[in-house]
Amino acid sequence: MNLPNPVRISIVALSLICIPALAQNAAPTATPAPAPTVTPVPMPEPTVTPAPTPTVTATPAVTVTAAPVATTPADTSANPEQIKTQMAKMQTTMSEDMAKREAADVARKAHMDTEEAAMKSDVEMKHAMIAQMQTMSDQIQQLNDRIATLSAQLEASTAKKVKSGKAKPTQ
Repeated sequence: MNLPNPVRISIVALSLICIPALAQNAAPTATPAPAPTVTPVPMPEPTVTPAPTPTVTATPAVTVTAAPVATTPADTSANPEQIKTQMAKMQTTMSEDMAKREAADVARKAHMDTEEAAMKSDVEMKHAMIAQMQTMSDQIQQLNDRIATLSAQLEASTAKKVKSGKAKPTQ
């Protein structure tokens, strides 16, 4: 991109103005960066202008400095009490989170134990029902055998009466 010198200088000046604003939200650094100083170069007058174009010019001797923000970690390096306070807050937050996780783990374990006991109870109940049905099946089989025995005895006794009745002479 081939831009005239005044435009390049203006872009550089605007970039340098925006950088400190971005630096306020940047990650914490151990030492603050020195404040940049911008000094624009005098601009020559354009000789030919085909159409009126807007030009951006910087005023001479503009100094750009980043204003420190009270909540940046760079400020806390200067104040040990503030560091201790922030560390205490972090420690408290971490302790609360750990307590919440432990409580959730205890609740989850209690729930799993309850489910396991319920499953054992269900299995025991099913075993008891199977045993009861087996007992009932055995009783039914015994009754069927008894009915078969009684039926055979009844048939035998009625068959004897019929035979004894034929053997008698009729008068």
